[in-house]
Amino acid sequence: MNDHMNQSNLIDLISDKHTALRKQVGDLSDDGINKTEAHILAVLEAYHKLSISEVARKIGISRQGTHKSIQGLLAGEYIEVAHGQGNERDKQIVLTPKGADYCRQTAIIKDRLERQIADKLGKDQVELLKKMLREPWL
Repeated sequence: MNDHMNQSNLIDLISDKHTALRKQVGDLSDDGINKTEAHILAVLEAYHKLSISEVARKIGISRQGTHKSIQGLLAGEYIEVAHGQGNERDKQIVLTPKGADYCRQTAIIKDRLERQIADKLGKDQVELLKKMLREPWL
């Protein structure tokens, strides 16, 4: 283990692992989706239907940045616009079958990576880590 890892605090350790894991997921997925677009798809999978403003709040970037990423996802046919009832301005974004398939494929990749981590750390350790990260300490 290098000095950086030995001297890092909890926040930096979690951040480093998160960055490395997201890179591995992205490297194993060959569809050209960037991190922001992948985050948007994951949020839409969880919430099913959101406005652009709601997506922006959930992923923590500007509405303009979200809009740009949404345009790329619309062009790639990962998402589509579903108009709200009675209000033409209330546009909601939803996954298309292609977007849902991307989310399923990403889940398979994540499951595979989690099994690899469990092989190194032990299944009990991984379950303990997941339990601790689910706790409301933030």
